[in-house]
Amino acid sequence: MKKLLLLACGLLISGAAVAQEQVLKEAERMLKVEVPDHGKVATMLKGAMADPSTANNVKTWFLAGKNGFQTWQTGYEQYMQGANPDKVNMSRALVEGYSYLMKALPMDTIVDDKGKVKTKYSKEIVKLISSSPSSFHDAGVFLYESNDMAGAYHAWEIYQELPTLAFLGKAAPAFDPDSVRAADLYNMGIFAYQADMKPEAMSAFLRAGRLGHGEVAYDNALAMASAIGDPEMIAEVANEGFSKYGKQAYIAELINLYIRNKEYDKAMEMLDRSLAATPNNAVLLYSKGVLVENQVNEEGISQEKIDAANAEALDLYKQASEADPNNAEAHFHYGRMLANRAYTMSDNATDLSVSEYNELKKNTLDPLFRQAAGELEKCIELDKEANRQAFSILKNIYYNLNDEANMNRIAELELD
Repeated sequence: MKKLLLLACGLLISGAAVAQEQVLKEAERMLKVEVPDHGKVATMLKGAMADPSTANNVKTWFLAGKNGFQTWQTGYEQYMQGANPDKVNMSRALVEGYSYLMKALPMDTIVDDKGKVKTKYSKEIVKLISSSPSSFHDAGVFLYESNDMAGAYHAWEIYQELPTLAFLGKAAPAFDPDSVRAADLYNMGIFAYQADMKPEAMSAFLRAGRLGHGEVAYDNALAMASAIGDPEMIAEVANEGFSKYGKQAYIAELINLYIRNKEYDKAMEMLDRSLAATPNNAVLLYSKGVLVENQVNEEGISQEKIDAANAEALDLYKQASEADPNNAEAHFHYGRMLANRAYTMSDNATDLSVSEYNELKKNTLDPLFRQAAGELEKCIELDKEANRQAFSILKNIYYNLNDEANMNRIAELELD
């Protein structure tokens, strides 16, 4: 009985395989008629793709790809004649058709009785893919207009890829001029970003930058690398952007990466090299201050080194605020460290008499607090949202100065 059952199952499987082979034959026949029903063919072939008996048959994927290309061509001809075809459907069919043909191509091998390898569909696959390269660009436009950003990205990615396909041989299209390719790649970055495809967006922006699209391409590539949290790409984009445009923001981003990874030696080497070329650069001076101050947090550092690092950081923030009076961050950190210096001196004055402490407060502490307040007031004036901590520091400073009016003013300003 078991043998009979096994035989019955085998017959069922064979029957299914025969049925799917008939589907392929019917799909092939339908594609040869004057006006094929592409939707019906696509549905039939989806079943063949999913069925184990035909999923590994090159014919399945070839016919699916051919149907996708014909769907596009039929719709595009209607569009050019002033009709209103389903531009989204025909564009997606083209993109899917390309992926099906690319899947069919490596499967297309036939070994004859003499052991010679031949192909059956490859020549037609090459002809289909190379027949109208601009179709993929047009499809991308249609998908973009329909707000299918992911689809638009993929269509244009194929368009960019076509000139690189070695199997197309002489049929491969030529590259567009670099300026055109760069503009397309930049738009692809926007498409990918809007589709929440950050790695693809980063790659597209970077490729656009390498073809000369300008700083904005590197800016966006760096933003995507930072959003992804890819340290290697942050370093690559920042280094490349800085070498091309000398933009200090790229160096600042790279230095921040080194600081986050506690690679202080690398960060300091880069900062010192950059400062040697532009010694009065506020961004670099401020970044070096952050780096020097961060090293104070390392374990095992002596008090002497802590004091020296704090003094150096304070001086660097001062230089940065003087080099660029509009650098809110520099003013914030300079004011913060001035206040910290005053607090530290006050904490260390426990052995002083009341009269000695009052003298210290009058001649040293209060002037430091006032100077710190001026820097922090400037910071708030320039960018109060980016440095909210400045409000609490200022309120404490004015408290120590017994300046209730300014303390209340800052408290009210903080609520605005």
